Amino acid sequence: MLHIQCPHCGQSHQFPESTESRTVVCPDCQQSFVIPGLSNQRSNLGDEVLRRGRKMARDLHSISFRDEIMPLTQSNFVRFSRSFTFWGITLLGMIPLLIVTVDRTEAQLTLFALFFALVWGVIFKKFVLGDQGAWTWAIGSLFFTGIFGIWFLLFLYRYIVPDFYLQMADQSNPVVSLLGYVFQVGIWEEMCKALPVILVLKWIDPKLDRASILVIGLFSGLGFAAFENLNYGTNAVNSAYSLTRDYGVGGLVSGVQNAMVITLLRSVSLVFCHAVWTGIFTYFIGLSVINKDRRAAFFLTGLMVAALLHGMYDWLAGIQPTLAALLAGFSFVLFYAYVQKLTAEKEDLAAINEV
Repeated sequence: MLHIQCPHCGQSHQFPESTESRTVVCPDCQQSFVIPGLSNQRSNLGDEVLRRGRKMARDLHSISFRDEIMPLTQSNFVRFSRSFTFWGITLLGMIPLLIVTVDRTEAQLTLFALFFALVWGVIFKKFVLGDQGAWTWAIGSLFFTGIFGIWFLLFLYRYIVPDFYLQMADQSNPVVSLLGYVFQVGIWEEMCKALPVILVLKWIDPKLDRASILVIGLFSGLGFAAFENLNYGTNAVNSAYSLTRDYGVGGLVSGVQNAMVITLLRSVSLVFCHAVWTGIFTYFIGLSVINKDRRAAFFLTGLMVAALLHGMYDWLAGIQPTLAALLAGFSFVLFYAYVQKLTAEKEDLAAINEV
């Protein structure tokens, strides 16, 4: 039986199936209407499907493979090669996928640390400083501090710096701990990160411009953070193992989650923070170069500002992370103000030279 709705009154009724079209009368409103035969319906449906299929085939055949699907022409490749946006997005997406093809986990972790450092390096160099210079000093500074600088700092900690001084930051007294973070962690790490800038000014180019000094300092901070992160990652894994041994599956879950958070935090944000603090210090080093009569004053001022921000961040991170995050934001605001001041001075000098 067919369930057919009357087109006049809207009531639904049952009618016997038939291969032929026929006229029926609605039992409710007594109006007549035509019921198409099943064979005609199926035939019409088949014709419609066939017609649309042929049209789809013609439409597909009309699409140019070269123009619409693979428009990779020589002119396109030339535009790609000159586009920072293209290369930036491509490398940002592809490099992590290539890193995981490396066999050894230790090598993967090292490459990821360098990758995040270089991402921040591009952001600082191109968008914050607007520097168009060569990358030689920048990359050299990153690896110098990441490899030699950290080794030299650890050597001093182990053989030169007194133990009581190194342990100040770990004291239960909050005032002593804060002093330790500022005058031990902050000062020594900032001095370590400024080392390539000092060496370049002393032995290679004493008249290096302030923008180049900033670039070297920023990348030195990035290198320090990248290689320091490897040690923190190892510590996080060891902590997860200890929690698993002491608390079983619950400790394993907590330890792994904590390791993931530490890795993400240090790879993304603390690389940024280290670069900013070093940038502040090296900004004042640049001022000391052009103000020879106040060289020591500018140098010490930059060191103390950077060490204070660095130490207070580390101290607050263990007490109130929200305040630590706000301090990190303030650090960048301060650094960006220095950069804007430097940019304005360069523009004023260029305008004077034109006149």
